[in-house]
Amino acid sequence: MTAPAPPTQLQTSFILREYLRPQMLPSTWCPGCGLGIILSSIAQAVHFRGLAKDQVAMVSGIGCTGRMSGYADFNTLHTTHGRAPAFATGLKLARPELTVITVMGDGDAMSIGGNHLVHAMRRNLGLVAVVVNNSVYGLTGGQLSPTTPVGGHTTTARAGSFERPMNLEALARAAGAAFFARATVNHSFGLTKMVERALSGPGFALVEVISNCHVLYGKMNETPEAAGMMMAMDANTVRSNPTLQRRARLPVRLTDAETPAVPAADARPLAGVQTDTRLRRGVIFERRGRVDYSGRYYAQSAPPGDDEAA
Repeated sequence: MTAPAPPTQLQTSFILREYLRPQMLPSTWCPGCGLGIILSSIAQAVHFRGLAKDQVAMVSGIGCTGRMSGYADFNTLHTTHGRAPAFATGLKLARPELTVITVMGDGDAMSIGGNHLVHAMRRNLGLVAVVVNNSVYGLTGGQLSPTTPVGGHTTTARAGSFERPMNLEALARAAGAAFFARATVNHSFGLTKMVERALSGPGFALVEVISNCHVLYGKMNETPEAAGMMMAMDANTVRSNPTLQRRARLPVRLTDAETPAVPAADARPLAGVQTDTRLRRGVIFERRGRVDYSGRYYAQSAPPGDDEAA
């Protein structure tokens, strides 16, 4: 008799459907878009943290990522372009007991909304920000974004970008974020654990997710298919977390009993890729001892709804 599977192996689909609004589906995302993987990881992280849906709020701005708040069955706000951190800040101050997650694209977070993101990190409020980095403005037509790599072709940089892309990790460190992590949609299990860890700590937590936009960015850069663009992420990123580096030395997972294990050392090398040009993934840093300042704003007066203050 086969032993029952442990709870941690519960199928993702059964978890995910509890956190979606079926009346809003199907989504408007392109087939193969990484946003579905990211939404699934957020839902799983909330589930494994044991958070009630009515105690979670998701705030989004404009862009493909902005649609996520319409599909998630939380308390949700769909706000203006780049202003999601500002709305999330106001919500957290008004309802400090809520777990507030703000989701943004790279252009939404680092271009028009850059100053809101910086000051949210500086204030160290208890927010969780998930920034989807797909190197392009997706919803508005495939324009150049702050994270488009040098040489990347977009609708507004047909000859290739010549500007150095922004590094969100360096920005988070400089602005004083209490927690930062980076993963790719290729590594969904690790992404789920990173979001779960971001939800568990005090202060501002930022998770950057390297994703694919094969329809707009990919077609202009010789990777028009989702699978090919996702595979290219392993050539454009490099493991930097010690745990991920140890796992990389283990054999590749078997697909069936007849398939032999292949040591990672025997994998095809990344030809023509300079190590220092690849973005570090699996990055996790945490400033231990940082205080969540959400409550400090009530130092002179009690939060709204406090019966004793009334």
